[in-house]
Amino acid sequence: MLIGGAEQPDGSTPMLLARSRHAARLTTPRSTVSSRRFPTAAQPHVRAFAEILTTRSGQHLKDWITATRADDLPGLHTFATGLEKDWDAVVQGLTTCWNSGAVEGRVNHIKMVKRQMFGLAKLPLLRKRVLLTATRPLAQPVTTTGHVR
Repeated sequence: MLIGGAEQPDGSTPMLLARSRHAARLTTPRSTVSSRRFPTAAQPHVRAFAEILTTRSGQHLKDWITATRADDLPGLHTFATGLEKDWDAVVQGLTTCWNSGAVEGRVNHIKMVKRQMFGLAKLPLLRKRVLLTATRPLAQPVTTTGHVR
């Protein structure tokens, strides 16, 4: 399920910022993808997939899968097969700016309330706490200077 993220003043979305924040690591010569973890033949494919992720160019995914299958890389073949099993959802996730961040945050909050109340009360009180806290916005992120963004 995909849910839209709020657009930032600069026109980008939070999910895109989170992914592109590390894009520089993928293009530097001394990358996080070291030859000890991936065969040399896999590195261009991993970088190309990272580029598809950061630029939201899901329309190029079929070309990436074709190029990956041309090489003898069983790990990437398995990954590509998994992508093809839910093709429509994968392409939508790689092309649109919608994400499920708000839902995931709310679910995380509900689980936290449930853990806090474990063994203390039954379902009616848990339900009231969850409903009361659902009307409040989640905590605002704080910058390094201590100011709320």
